[in-house]
Amino acid sequence: MTQHRMSLTTAADTLAAIPALLGHTPDNSVVTIALADDGNGSHLVATTARIDADQAEAGAHNVATPLSRHTVDGRPVTAVILAAIADTTHAGAALLGLDAIRDALAAAGIRTIRALHTYSLTKGTTFTDLDRFTDGTIPDPATTELATARTADGAVIAASRADIEARYAPTAEIPEALALTAAATMGADFLPVTFDELAAVIHAREIPNADLTARVGLALATGHAEVRDAFMALSIHGDADAADAFTRIAAALRGTARANALSIAAYFLYCTGDGAAARAALEAAERTAHRADLTLPRLAGLLSAALAAGMEPTQVQGIGRVITPDYVADHIGAVQSYT
Repeated sequence: MTQHRMSLTTAADTLAAIPALLGHTPDNSVVTIALADDGNGSHLVATTARIDADQAEAGAHNVATPLSRHTVDGRPVTAVILAAIADTTHAGAALLGLDAIRDALAAAGIRTIRALHTYSLTKGTTFTDLDRFTDGTIPDPATTELATARTADGAVIAASRADIEARYAPTAEIPEALALTAAATMGADFLPVTFDELAAVIHAREIPNADLTARVGLALATGHAEVRDAFMALSIHGDADAADAFTRIAAALRGTARANALSIAAYFLYCTGDGAAARAALEAAERTAHRADLTLPRLAGLLSAALAAGMEPTQVQGIGRVITPDYVADHIGAVQSYT
């Protein structure tokens, strides 16, 4: 994910930046912004974590432990900003959770430099600085410097987490028969041609058509991990664009093919730094596997564990570095698009 300068100098700046940091506007949540010392008296945002308000107190150590292991360019997290964003019904649980997370972080040697509460992250909403006993109002989150930079990069800041989850819902199914007919006609060219055509679509930022979607689905339906992993090599054409393509492909598939496509989409999303979207894609993969009584793809399990541990996107990208041109050739066939 591209790093952008941002101001977290004031409480208002901090709260307004949260939707851009998370990729969506949270509600009834406790948000933790983890900071690393840049060596010059300032801080770098290491990562941003969110937990439901009603789960925050019990899950405090699940938040603190991975954050205590997180680094930015080798610099460990030394401080955090905590924000309880919760309406009147959930505020009590959010504030208890915030205190529990603060205590768990303190036990790990990480100090809380600001703790905030607001009812919602909307323009003009009042907030309270819990330690300084001061109040203020939130500026428009959509007009912050960070939000402007992220949207200029092509990122979408969702109105809610539900909007993110909706991206990974199934749509009308494309019948496998379409791909079976193509496979019978193409023979040994089926996999390499499908790979090359998908690479061209991703590179051109186009939408995969029904025929290509069906063929990718058939390739993934075999359940062969080597074929699935070879598709991860398409990161060379851009992680964000590859994530979008596999998200669209997954929507029209079912069963093993859908679970694998969602897992690949989650990998590309993780590599872009969009942890919220990666988690939503993985949850959709888990639902798909559960409903079809299938084994969850190993890649999905690995990525879920990486998210839980707070692994940096650069470390996750290392999974794909083992996928060399020779690997693709061995499992897909000779292709023209992997250079």
